[in-house]
Amino acid sequence: MKGLVLALALVAAFAPVPAQAAGCDGVTVVVDYRGLGGGVQQGCAPGNPASGIAALTAAGFGYTYASRQAGFVCRINGKPGTDADKCVNASPATAYWSYWHAPAGGAWAYSNQGAATYVPGRGTVEGWAFGAGEQPGIAPPAAPAQPPPPPPSAPPVQQPPAQQRPAVTTTTAPPVSSSAAATSSMESVPPSSVTVSSTAGETSAPAVEEKAQQVEEKSGSGWLWTLLGVLVIAALVVAGVLVARRRRAAEDA
Repeated sequence: MKGLVLALALVAAFAPVPAQAAGCDGVTVVVDYRGLGGGVQQGCAPGNPASGIAALTAAGFGYTYASRQAGFVCRINGKPGTDADKCVNASPATAYWSYWHAPAGGAWAYSNQGAATYVPGRGTVEGWAFGAGEQPGIAPPAAPAQPPPPPPSAPPVQQPPAQQRPAVTTTTAPPVSSSAAATSSMESVPPSSVTVSSTAGETSAPAVEEKAQQVEEKSGSGWLWTLLGVLVIAALVVAGVLVARRRRAAEDA
């Protein structure tokens, strides 16, 4: 029996140790079979397992309790076999499954609590190793690499407000009445064209105004023609006045 144990130890010493597996989103479970002639296996218990036993099962490993020692794990995945351990009482201190905890990428710590009652935290590592209380043969796997945060989005470019043209106010001149137009026309007539009252046969004031307006309307002919027209009208008025006086003098005689 001692020769068999020594041979198994030599094989385990030269057995290759697998590299650290990528971390999982949950609890990583490491089971070290080197004390039984095997290697080191890893599994992932996703989420938040309720206990160490639940994590061991969720990671894909079976277990067996000792029949007279409730809660004591004496076999994992059927090892050691019935020829080495009957799993009736607790296993000997030199050949049992020791239970360990570690933070991801940290260091192993021996558990002071049974796997049935211990609750592992999400992102931690559970370890099992068969032998005389040695820790698992690999370091606790590191946590999964977190993707880099997305680059901050550029702030939206604010467009300057459109330049507004100033409102153009259109002022409409009030319509000029006919009476105001006539007044304006009369104001432009020279003093020499003022109406002179006369008796019948004399040139009337409306006629003078009409002549003056006609002269004003012919402004396109120039100021000379306007002046000549005014002089003619004045001469006619004077002539009319003289004729009227002569008639009165003749009648009085």
